[in-house]
This record gives sequence, structure tokens and C-alpha cells, in this order.
Amino acid sequence: MCGITGFSWEDKELLRNMTQEIAHRGPDDFGYYTDKGISLGHRRLSILDLSRRGHQPMFNENKDIVVVFNGEIYNFPSLKEDLQKKRHKFASTSDTEVIIHGYEEYGLDICSKLKGMFAFALWDTKKKLLLLARDQIGEKPLYYSIMGKTIIFASEIKALLTHDIARSVNMQALSDYLGLRFSPGEQTIFEGINKLRPGNYLVWKSGNASIKRYYSLPSQSNGKGDANQLRDMMEQVINERLMSDVPLGVFLSGGLDSSAIVSYVSRNVKDLNTFSIGFGDKTDETHYAKLVSDKFQTKHHEIMSSQDEILKNLPQVVWHLDEPLADPASLPLYVLSREVRRKVKVALSGEGGDEVFGGYIPPNVLDKVRKVFSIPHPIRSVVAKTVVKPASSLFSYPHKQMILMAGDIIRSRNMVEGYKKLFYLPFEPKEKKDTICSKNVRYETVFDDLLKDKNSLYNGTYQYYLNHWLPEDLLMKTDKTGMAHALEIRAPFLDKNLIDFSLRLDRRYKHDRALFRQTVKEILPKEVLRRKKQGFTLPLSRWFARKDFLSRSLSHIEDLGNRKLLAKSEIKKIADNPQHFRNDHKIWVLLQLELWCKIYLDKKKLNSIGI
Repeated sequence: MCGITGFSWEDKELLRNMTQEIAHRGPDDFGYYTDKGISLGHRRLSILDLSRRGHQPMFNENKDIVVVFNGEIYNFPSLKEDLQKKRHKFASTSDTEVIIHGYEEYGLDICSKLKGMFAFALWDTKKKLLLLARDQIGEKPLYYSIMGKTIIFASEIKALLTHDIARSVNMQALSDYLGLRFSPGEQTIFEGINKLRPGNYLVWKSGNASIKRYYSLPSQSNGKGDANQLRDMMEQVINERLMSDVPLGVFLSGGLDSSAIVSYVSRNVKDLNTFSIGFGDKTDETHYAKLVSDKFQTKHHEIMSSQDEILKNLPQVVWHLDEPLADPASLPLYVLSREVRRKVKVALSGEGGDEVFGGYIPPNVLDKVRKVFSIPHPIRSVVAKTVVKPASSLFSYPHKQMILMAGDIIRSRNMVEGYKKLFYLPFEPKEKKDTICSKNVRYETVFDDLLKDKNSLYNGTYQYYLNHWLPEDLLMKTDKTGMAHALEIRAPFLDKNLIDFSLRLDRRYKHDRALFRQTVKEILPKEVLRRKKQGFTLPLSRWFARKDFLSRSLSHIEDLGNRKLLAKSEIKKIADNPQHFRNDHKIWVLLQLELWCKIYLDKKKLNSIGI
């Protein structure tokens, strides 16, 4: 795992500055390559081939192909064997080298032959061609900006900003962020800076860019599921991700995904290190993690934290994320990654299990939602008013929020509107219309586009999860918080072949993880199998009920009201009613936005920003 930088002209000083800005991604080594028309930089986190032979930028024998690479190629042994049969000679045991020789052999088609998590830049000195590519699922980020006849790129936006790029807000991305908590598609919150989408490559030649999609997720199908086949695939993809010349461990929450990974890894790794984080409250999962650790006899490490301790990291997290990303799980993952890095350099994670195996609530309760909306709207409205709302006062977080959400759903006028509220998104389109100062934006998002037809809600949900929520929220969060501490995080369940297998299954095999549960039922403790799903997040509603934290947050949100990005009157309504339903997440979204503005627009030092 590493960090890459570069641009389409020669400038050694700029290249050093850009590469140094992301030194946290690769503290072990660094390297540069410049020539007329190209500059490439690299920061290395040494995982495979720790010798100088793994140094980057890396060249072919003739020095006419050069690459900088971030990630892991899990099928590199088989690719290397095939290329050696075609008389390509390798000088290292690094997976990076298969990209170089693969390009020599297959040209641009090399991208579709790679299996792993990756972002790379390859320069062909003969053709004067620059190739930028990103993995099929989007585990590794890659940003770029085109300025006239030049292009500049990097693993993180902050590296691009060392160049003279205007720091102006993309108002459409801001609108989408308010609704989704992240910037979807190729856009970012910075006007003029884009993301290369997953499964895409960009070719830059003669001052022009062309982008091509080399991989698309298959369509949902109705195939049969086989537990033995899934079990074999899981063992294979997990074993592939054990390749390492440095110590590795596993994030263990005590949920199904991480517990299953531990069960497989513990067979092959002696004295396996596992890690969990807890807060000593109702969201604490450490009890379940300990059950799994005891069963598989791992060396378990429990990291306990508190609200105040974890919140002091918020400005650093916002800086590392580059864009506003209001996923509450970013904070505990940042703290957990910091502690894990003290013991190991690589950690396996259960990220992606919900998307692949069917763990999310909305698609699992879709049929129940249909039944609810067979009841006439007037009757549903009476139930919401007389039963649901009073009942919510009897409970605390998180059950209170769930009851209020149920009331919000059954009050909805139609099924699509009600189903979409299961996602608990902060700002709805009609709310954004009153909140955003600019009127030249679209208030609906890709989420609304995919979930507009009641007859395709299931397929639309998984398109949203896999094409947007996963790469643009979950994987951005995982990469940036892990690499903040030079920790490589691998997600076995995001293997391309495993995702293809899952998408071809009939929905009954993914309902409440039916096939996955069948696969692991004889392996995991019964308490883990029976437990209700609990996301890895923070209890925001309870935190915002604390006056000290609320007052600190609202002081930042008041500053946001003076920026003329959002209507001050609408921000005040939210700030004055912090306990109103969904306002906890609205405040969190606004807080992240203002901290980002202070850090990236005002250029304030992190230690000057209190929270």
C-alpha cells in the first residue's frame, strides 16, 4: 500500500512537495521520476518484497515503461507465471512488476486482468502515453484535475492542492453531500477536481484525456446458491489476502463478517492478532468479539475509548478524508487503525459483507414495506400519530430512533417515499431546496434516480450500495483512515469474483444473509449467529443530547451560516431543535462541512480547531 502523485510536465520541486504531502501513506521509502512531459512520485509502505528491488517508480528492462502503484494484486503469482512463459523477465518478487510486463504484453487490457485493490500511473516513454487506472470495486482512490492541456493526479486531494489549484466549492457536490453524506460519481467537493471511477482507466496523450470503463458489475439474476461453493470461494479469497512479508491481523467487531474472516485466517496464521474497539455503552460490541477470539484462540486486543477522547481526533479525520464525509464510523475506525498499526502493518476487514451477502435492512424488509402500504394512507397517519409517536418517548437511543423512523415511514404518502426513509438520509430534496443558497443545482441525487420505481426498488438498492455507497463512502473512509497511520486494510469479501457470484444469486439466498449464514453456521458461536445486526458507528443522538458537546458543535455550525453556502435561517432551525428527528445526523453533516471549510478553504491549522 502506498501513495502516488504525478502530472504531465516536468517539475521536480512540485513533485517533491506533492509526494511529501501524502508521506503518511508510505513512510518506508520514496522515489521520483521526471522527464520532459511527465513527473511521477511515490511513497512506499513496504508489504511485499521489502528489498530495494521493490522500490518505485519501477521500470522494465529497457527503461521505456515506468509505473507508480498503490495497492495489492492478489493474482500476481499466476499472472507472473503466464508472463514468464511469454519470456518476460522479472527482477523482483513484487506484485508491481506484473503491471509493467502485463502492459507490455496486453496493452490497456492489462487492467481487466488484474485482481486486487489498486490505483496506478504508467508512463510509456515511446508512445508518450500516460495510463491511470483504478480497481474494479474502488478500494483505492485516485483523483485528477485537467487544466487546459495538462493533467495532475494523486492518491489524495491534498497532494493536488500543493499546486496552484483554486479551492472553490462545487455546489452540485455540496447538494449531493447534504443528501448522501458523500460526493457521488466522478465529482468532488472541489470544483475542477475529479475522482477516477471504479473499473475505469484514463489515457492521457497529446494533451487530451479519454476515459474508458473496463469493468461493470453484472446485473442481478435469479441463480441458485450453493453453500459449499460459497465456502470454497470464501476460503480462497481470504487466503489470497494473507500474502504479506510483514505481520497482519484482523479487525474483529464480533459481527458475522469479521468473525467469519477470523475463523478462516486462524487456520493459517499462528498467534493471530485481532482487534476491537468499544465505548462502554449500548453500542459496545467487545463482548461478542471476545467470544470469537476465545473460540479461535487469537491474541485479542481491546481498545476502549470515550466520547471526549475520540472526538478530539475529528479535525485530523476531516483532514485525512479530503472531502466532507459524514460517516460517523470514520472516527472509531481512525482510532482503531492507529492502535492496530502499533502491532501489525496489514489488517483484514469485513467491509463489504453487507453488500455482498445481503445484510442491510432496507432490501430485507422490502416485502413488509409493501404490506404496510397496502393499508390506506388515512389509517396509517392515525396509527403514526396515536401510537408510534407516544411509544417513542418510552425508549432511548437507538430504539427511540427506530420507532420514530417507523412513524416517518408509515406517514409517507406512497411506498417509494416510505421505503427511501429506511436509509435515514439527512436532507431530503425538498429540504435542500430551502437550504442551499445556489439555485443552479439539482436537489435529487443518484439515490433518488435509482429508487424512483416501486417495481425495481430491490435492484435499485443494490446498484446504489455497490456503485456508490460502497466505493464513495465506505471504501474512502477505510482507505483514508487506515492510511492515515500507514495501515493497509484488506477486504476479502470485496473480491470481484465473489461479488459476481453474489449478484447472480436469487434474492432469497441473500435475504437476511441466508446462504452466508448456512455457510458459517457450523463455525461461529451461536451468540454471534443469533445477534441482531448492529452497524459500526457512533451513538450520535445520545452524544448530541449532551449540552457540552452540542454547544461546541453548534459554534462551528453558526460559523457555517456566515459562509453564504447554506441559508442561515435554515441552519438556525436545525441548531435550535437538535433533538428533532433526523436533526442529529443533519448537525453531524453540517459539522463535518464546517470543519472541512476551516481546514481546506480557510487553511487553518488543525491544532487551532477545537471540538
